[in-house]
Amino acid sequence: MSEGPPTPAATLAHALVALLDRAQQGADAPMTAAARNTLLRAFLRVLVAIENGDSCTTLAELAADVAGPHADAAMILACQQRVRADLLSTGAMALAHRDLSAPLPSVPLVLDPEDRLFLRRHFAAEYRVAKFFHAATNDALAPGPEALRYLRTLAPAPGEIDWQVAAVTVALTRRVAVVTGGPGTGKTTTILRILAALHHDQHNLQIALVAPTGKAALRMDAARTQLLAAHPDAAVARASTLHRLLGFRPGEDTFARGRGSTLPFDVVVVDEASMVDLELMDALLAALRPDARLLLLGDRDQLSAIGAGQVLADLCDLARPELGASRALAAHCRDWLSMDLPTAPTPTPLGDCVVALRKVFRFDSSSSIAAFARAVARRRPEDALAALQRDGSDLVLVPHAPLDKVLRSWLPRCLELCEATAPQHALALQQRLRVLCAVHQGPFGKDAVNAYLELRLRPRGISSGDDYPGRPILITTNDHASGLMNGDLGVLWPDEAGRLLAWFEGPKGQAPRSILPLRLPPHETAWAITVHKSQGSEFDHVLVMLPDRPSPLLDAPLLYTAITRAKKSATVVADLEVVQRALATGTGRRSGLCDWLKSAPPEHGR
Repeated sequence: MSEGPPTPAATLAHALVALLDRAQQGADAPMTAAARNTLLRAFLRVLVAIENGDSCTTLAELAADVAGPHADAAMILACQQRVRADLLSTGAMALAHRDLSAPLPSVPLVLDPEDRLFLRRHFAAEYRVAKFFHAATNDALAPGPEALRYLRTLAPAPGEIDWQVAAVTVALTRRVAVVTGGPGTGKTTTILRILAALHHDQHNLQIALVAPTGKAALRMDAARTQLLAAHPDAAVARASTLHRLLGFRPGEDTFARGRGSTLPFDVVVVDEASMVDLELMDALLAALRPDARLLLLGDRDQLSAIGAGQVLADLCDLARPELGASRALAAHCRDWLSMDLPTAPTPTPLGDCVVALRKVFRFDSSSSIAAFARAVARRRPEDALAALQRDGSDLVLVPHAPLDKVLRSWLPRCLELCEATAPQHALALQQRLRVLCAVHQGPFGKDAVNAYLELRLRPRGISSGDDYPGRPILITTNDHASGLMNGDLGVLWPDEAGRLLAWFEGPKGQAPRSILPLRLPPHETAWAITVHKSQGSEFDHVLVMLPDRPSPLLDAPLLYTAITRAKKSATVVADLEVVQRALATGTGRRSGLCDWLKSAPPEHGR
């Protein structure tokens, strides 16, 4: 085991093994020292994998740990059999089979047929999620005449293809629909069209709009306002976060809603679904009524959730909607809309449920941002790098330089925010620009950029202590009492009486809301924020700061997410080698979800 201070994963691994030791006291065949050491390494390896976003590790990686750094492939292969036997001898691991028909034993580790090693809770969550989506592939629906009449009003001109309309068709014919699309492809418009179609199909539908973050939920509430303007009789609840919808109990780390207390809604729409991790998705699916419809929208190429798993990306990777429509969807669009969709050459699992939006409305054909996003989505790193390097007005790559040089042109824009005329004005200015950093620490990290900008603003009489007019803030934890959620962006600004308050955007068309700074949940200065915290946000202009050397944290999804936060222009501060390595870094997380979906999982208990 490694030396130095114990990591959280190492501390938990030791605690789990000690717990099993105590449970086996007095047993006829206690763990051997070798088996105990292997078990400790297994817990550590799978816990580190979860910290990195994977839902599992592999027996081969564990065997390489046990065999040591100088072991060759043959030695590691032989070690795998010994590791498997050691873990089984401890009684802490069970073997899973594709034909399981009984609940898993109550043991902490599970090894699947592909030699992937899971904590039991993640294996069980992945299995249940796979079971849900596999059932969705066999659950076809027939839209009513009113819905079909509405659908035909959306039909494009003869010979044209509208993938948004194809997505509406999927939502009308499937209980589960997944819509993925990059920036500016009209996901919000698609939501509105789908909800209008479902409302025409059944007027008394109870609809819930949710998102993983507060700011994404706020955007969903704006969509709700638009829907109600066109259909005042639609029963659409106020948008909320997933945690609030499910009744999260932080003290117990559980949800009030679940199989024994399902949600009352007929339709649940989840925006920014790429940010929903495996266990949260499992909790949502458990809370749905068996007859409820589920609509997932998001960008498969964005950064995945902070927690383990990448459910949206796995579903899209399996369905491969970029290859074309399923035969069933193509037939519906041809018969109902006279729209001929390109068809996938072979059927794919979930192909009837997943649609990729392709037309970009935000950028014109000359946009380098659009070209970059398209190249990443098509897994073409060379084309993505070319888009970064070409002479585009909306995307620029500049080499690393001292912060003073990099941020010099940014200071007047920050000063403009500090000289706003009202809270509404300050909030509007805040949406114009943001520095996005890949990391927290380091010379080009979020902390250094914030400290530099505040230091440069202080001689101008702007910054004095922690609180000052114009200070942008980022909420860093969910706080239901104040209604503020992790990721919410606000600004400090005085009210008419001169009191300094924290202001946040209200629902569309409504005045911003305010709160006393002393009542704010944990927060931080947000001239610069991390790319992870920027998900679900959009800014007119972004300045993307990457570290000055390659890092395991840098990959294509991170760079894609950062650049596509920009509505007008993005400047990337990075050396060419760092960008090349990031774009070439694999984008997937390790999981077994796709294999379960391919194999038609049987009925399985908790």
